[in-house]
Amino acid sequence: MSIKWRLTGLFIVMAGLSLLLFWVGENVRLGSAAQQVNFKVVFLALCLPAGAVYAYSGYLSRRLEKLHLATQRIARGDYERIDFSDSTDEIGEFTTELNGLLRHVEMIVQNGTQEAHKMEAILAGMQEGVVAVDQVGRVVLVNAAANRIFERHETDRKLKYLLELTCDSELEHLIRKVLSGEPSVTRETRFGQKTIQSQVNPIVSEYGQPRGAVIVIHDVTELRRLEQMRTEFVANVSHELRTPLTSIKGFVETLLDGAADVPSLRERFLKIIQAETLRLQRLIEDLLTLAHFEGRESRGGLGSGKISYLQEAYEKIKPVILSFAQIKGIEVEVTLPDNLPPLSMGEDLLSQLLLNLLENAVKYTTEGRVWLRAQILQEHLQLEFGDTGCGIPEEMLPRIFERFYRVDKARSREQGGTGLGLSIVKHMIEGVGGTINVTSQLGIGTVFKCNLPRAK
Repeated sequence: MSIKWRLTGLFIVMAGLSLLLFWVGENVRLGSAAQQVNFKVVFLALCLPAGAVYAYSGYLSRRLEKLHLATQRIARGDYERIDFSDSTDEIGEFTTELNGLLRHVEMIVQNGTQEAHKMEAILAGMQEGVVAVDQVGRVVLVNAAANRIFERHETDRKLKYLLELTCDSELEHLIRKVLSGEPSVTRETRFGQKTIQSQVNPIVSEYGQPRGAVIVIHDVTELRRLEQMRTEFVANVSHELRTPLTSIKGFVETLLDGAADVPSLRERFLKIIQAETLRLQRLIEDLLTLAHFEGRESRGGLGSGKISYLQEAYEKIKPVILSFAQIKGIEVEVTLPDNLPPLSMGEDLLSQLLLNLLENAVKYTTEGRVWLRAQILQEHLQLEFGDTGCGIPEEMLPRIFERFYRVDKARSREQGGTGLGLSIVKHMIEGVGGTINVTSQLGIGTVFKCNLPRAK
């Protein structure tokens, strides 16, 4: 029942009771119980004030209804000001206070929304994965990086526990320990082919009690791979330097011990020392070349605005390749169209690229042929270097561009290789914005395809 009807009904009851008591009192005073009741007067005495009360209570009811609608609007997030400017009573004062509270709540909500958007932007832009759990270990937040690291799609069903994401029961156990009051912990684990480092930090309340935990997840696969490559590089350099130095040292000591007096031994030992010295020289030159290309590549300076033509670069190294192939009895086929566009790299750099790949093809081909072909693409010139050599096992193809990596170590040393040629080639090509890939079949041969940028 509405307020206006309650007030009107209460007035009618109280007014009727008052009139009844007044009438009874008058009858007792006059001593006449038979006095007639004037119903018109009673009706007017009840209805006129009741109408006034009804009208005023309706006015109060409308104001309260307006307040009710305003509170519903506030609950939906609409903080528009409530206008009771014509009211100076308690309801008006209440409305003024409510409007002040609305402004305060609106500012808090706006600030909270801005902070939430800022946090979402920060989390979305992070390369590290972030997962937050509550005090019982339920997942409350997972950023995009964490989904990417653990190969989970955002459209998948909502996570309930971290174990569903990481499949790592030990990490779940560490989170339980952190939630029980232990300090931050860090561990490294494997997830498929990835190496994942997880750091668990507690979320502490103002009373020092854990309210949850944040797990920061780093994908350190590439870092560990580079560390392994650095370790292997140092070991390989040490080995490559030690082997010829040991040989030189041994033969020099033999000569000093008296072998120099025997002409045949002296000549043979000196030729070996010369060969090992040349091997050391080639190794050091290749290391310096590789360091030079890596430094220029990091500064984006390999292209340096120079241009070159494939035919002219090939003519510079043609005598070397043909003489080498003639010694081994290998046919060299070179197909270069006359209308080839210029390339966005220096001629010396292009000549070294051609020499490395063609010499490598001849070196590992015992019979058959080696070829170089060129094809014009929209923005690149594609070079194909092929041979009918022994081929490369499929599992070794991803590693052939690594420093000092050799498919057949013994044979590579016999051929005089340093193990840096393909690594130098890769840095050359990528330094000018090109690409290189390789396909190979054992016993059939190997094909390298290089896409070099055309000069603009």
